[in-house]
Amino acid sequence: MTKQALTAGLDVGSGQVCCVAGIRDRDSRIVKVLGVASVPCDGIKAGAVINIQEAALSIGRVFEETEKAAGGQIGKVIVAMRGNFIKSKNLKGVANVNHSNREITQETVENALESARKQIRIDPDQEVLQIVPREYILNQQRGIQNPIGMEGTYIEVDVRAFIASSSNIGNITKAMNSVGVKYDDRVYGYLAASDILVTREEKELSCLVVDFGGLTIGLVHYVDGIIRHTDEILDGSDYITRDIGHKLRAAYSVSKGIKEMYGAAFVHSGFKNEKFEYSGASGQSARKCDRLELVNGIITPRIDRILYEIKQVVDKNNYGYEFLSGGIILTGGGSNLSGLVEAFEKVFNCSVRNGTPNSDKVIGPDEVLSNPSYTTGIGAIASNFLSSENYVQKKLTGNGIVSRILRLFEEIF
Repeated sequence: MTKQALTAGLDVGSGQVCCVAGIRDRDSRIVKVLGVASVPCDGIKAGAVINIQEAALSIGRVFEETEKAAGGQIGKVIVAMRGNFIKSKNLKGVANVNHSNREITQETVENALESARKQIRIDPDQEVLQIVPREYILNQQRGIQNPIGMEGTYIEVDVRAFIASSSNIGNITKAMNSVGVKYDDRVYGYLAASDILVTREEKELSCLVVDFGGLTIGLVHYVDGIIRHTDEILDGSDYITRDIGHKLRAAYSVSKGIKEMYGAAFVHSGFKNEKFEYSGASGQSARKCDRLELVNGIITPRIDRILYEIKQVVDKNNYGYEFLSGGIILTGGGSNLSGLVEAFEKVFNCSVRNGTPNSDKVIGPDEVLSNPSYTTGIGAIASNFLSSENYVQKKLTGNGIVSRILRLFEEIF
């Protein structure tokens, strides 16, 4: 029997590149994660390439390590992109039902999506990364997720379009191509991650996904089952590391170790104070620090600032933080910080949890699924294996829009 080729999700975030390889079990409709790898990358910052040679070396290495870990060859690649070079806007499309029985067909849906695509106005150095249907409106009835098979005379589609800088996408593509890696599809990373973390009930109740990265924090806000807002904040866990380095005069690697071993979002119940030693910068002799001073004087001020920034973003959109009955779901490498869940609960006054991929969508080693660094890569694989009930991807390339609408609602988890 021929061995099934692997599909890889590549997360080109910042500071490191992560790759996840897996297959889809068509019988159980579950993504099986078989291998992962993560390597440092100084060539990508906040999702954008700053050194194409360094980026290429890291991408080539992570693919080699992933294939070795998964025990197979990668046949398809989906790259998850994020960064402040990606913007989004809401658009609408409409289509008439051209059938005597007034039944909504796949063609009807595609016509509505194409109508929305034609509304997009972009600059010459921009291209559409992804188009996400948020809801369908059939004869003024809102909130429809799958209109195929229903009856009506006309249909509207409310979409969110993600628009990216062509040069930034081009640089990522060149870095990949230079080491023989070509992607088959691309997705908006924060959306790919949130789609496998949030349950249907949480979406219906309204919830917020916070992807706590190194240099950026992504936000995806679901209200009444629909993606209402997405945003990105230029802050994250790497800034905490830098704050520690500046205050304690320690190298970045030393500061990162201090954060991971002694750090906390705030002095919470059960917090134990202690003194610790660390190596000073430039070969200085060992220094001592008080954990209470580390948290109160360095980490908590940064966390307070981040929470304030998130609250400002959520308050400014039309669906504020009162629309959080489903709670907040944390992911990303920075979400491991001790006490972070409690810090969010205090500010937003709602339930908060650390997100892990839904077991009805993804299975794999516990150490992988519980590691938020791999969530975006896993989400990229899941988004390619099937068109979910919430969105359809369009593949767009080159200097213009050459779209390929994937079959919608082919299979639903």
